Amino acid sequence: MIRKVSLIVCFAIFTSFSSIMAQQTIDLDEAVTTAVNNSTSVSAIENSLRIQGYNIESSQGDLFPTLTFSGGWSRTHTSSKGGTFIQNGIPIQVGDQNTTSDNFNLRLNSQITLFNGFANYETVDLNDAKYYKLKLDLEKARRDVILSVNQSYFAVLKNEKIVQINQDNLADAKLQLERIIEFKEVGKSTMVDVYRQEVQVAQNELDVERSINNLKKSKVDLMLAMNDDLDRDYNVSSAGINAEVTVAELKLILDQSNNTEVLVQRAINNRYDYKALLEDIKVKRMELDIAGRNIYFPTVSAFGDYNLSGRAIDDITNTKVASYGISLSYPIFVGFDLQTNREIAEVNLKQRAEDLDYLELQIKAEIKKSILDLETAYKQAEILEKNIQSAEQDKLLSEENYRVGLGTLLDVQVATTALNNLRIQQVTAIYDFLIAKRQLDYYVGVLAK
Repeated sequence: MIRKVSLIVCFAIFTSFSSIMAQQTIDLDEAVTTAVNNSTSVSAIENSLRIQGYNIESSQGDLFPTLTFSGGWSRTHTSSKGGTFIQNGIPIQVGDQNTTSDNFNLRLNSQITLFNGFANYETVDLNDAKYYKLKLDLEKARRDVILSVNQSYFAVLKNEKIVQINQDNLADAKLQLERIIEFKEVGKSTMVDVYRQEVQVAQNELDVERSINNLKKSKVDLMLAMNDDLDRDYNVSSAGINAEVTVAELKLILDQSNNTEVLVQRAINNRYDYKALLEDIKVKRMELDIAGRNIYFPTVSAFGDYNLSGRAIDDITNTKVASYGISLSYPIFVGFDLQTNREIAEVNLKQRAEDLDYLELQIKAEIKKSILDLETAYKQAEILEKNIQSAEQDKLLSEENYRVGLGTLLDVQVATTALNNLRIQQVTAIYDFLIAKRQLDYYVGVLAK
C-alpha cells in the first residue's frame, strides 16, 4: 500500500514538473526579438539590401576599364570548278580547285568610359542613396513589428488580469454559497437563496471560461504577431511593465505627453518613414540629374585591342595587330527616350515632395489622436477608481444587510456583479492607456521594444 502511494506521489510530481517545463515563460524583449527575426517583411527588405549591395558593386565596376580575352579557331573549305578564263586576251585553262585553310586567333580587348557628364559617378552615388533608403525602410519595418508585438503582448497581460478578477469573483461566489447554506441550516435563509446563489456561481464559472478563452485567443494573436508556432504553450512575463499604476501616475504620464507641437517635431527627427521619404526625394533628384546628363553631354570612350592570328597554332604569332583609340558619341535623336526619362524623373520628384507634405500632416494627425486616446483612457481610469471605491462599500453593506436580515441575496449579487465589472473595466482602461502610450511612442519614433 505504501509503495502504491509512493508511486502515485512520484507520478504526480513528475506530471507537475513536465507541465511546468512545457509551459515556458517569455518576456517582451524575447517576444520582440523573435518577431523581428521571423518577420517576412523584415527579411524581404534585408534581401533587397543584399541585392542593392550587388548593384553598388556593379556601378563601381563600371568606372574601371573592361578587359576581355578571347580566342578562336575556324576552318574554311573552298571548292571551285575549273574552266577557261581570258586574261589580257589570252585564254587560260584552270582546273578544279578544292582547298582547306585553318585560322587561329587570340584577342585581348579593353574599353573604358572617359566622360559621359560624370553620369557614371553619379550612378554610384545613386545606388549608395538607394541602399541607405532601404536601411531606413528596414528600421521602419522593425518598428512596425515591435508595435504589433507590443499590442498583442499587452492584450495577453490584460486578459490574464481579467481571468484573475473573474476567478476571484468565482471564489467569492462559492464562499457566499457556503455561507448561505449555513444560514439555511440555522433557519436564516431559504432554499430559494441557495438555488439563486448556485445559479450565480454557474454564471461566474462561465465568465471564467469565457475570459480564459479570450486569453488563449490573445496568446494565439501574439504567436501570430511573432510568426511563431501557434501550438506553443507559454506564459508571458510582466517584468519591466508597471501595470499597477495609480491614477496620479497616469496623470503624470499624460501631462508629459500632451504637447503636440513638441511631439510632432520629435517625430520628424526620429521617424524612419520620414527619413526614408527624405532619402527617396534625394534619390529622385539624382535620377533627374542623371537623366539630364544623358541628354546634354556626349559620351567619350577609349578602347584598346591586340590580336594574334595564324593558319596554324605554331604560326599564331605571325600576324599581330594592335589598335587603340578614342570614340565620341552624342544622342541627337533616339526616339524621345532620353527626354521621356527626364520628364518621368521630374514627375516622380514632384510626387515625392507632395508625399512629404502629406506625411507631415499625417504625423500630426496620428499624434493628436493618440493623445486623445490617452486622455480618454486616463479619464476612464480616474472615474472607475472612484466608482470602485463606492462599489466596494455597496458590496460590504449589502452583505452585512443580508447577514442581519435587512437585505436580500439579490442585492448582494447585484453589488458583487457591479464591482466585478468595474474592476474589469479598470484593468481594461489601464491597459488601454499603456497601449495608447506605446502607440504614441511609435508615432513619435521612440518605441524601442
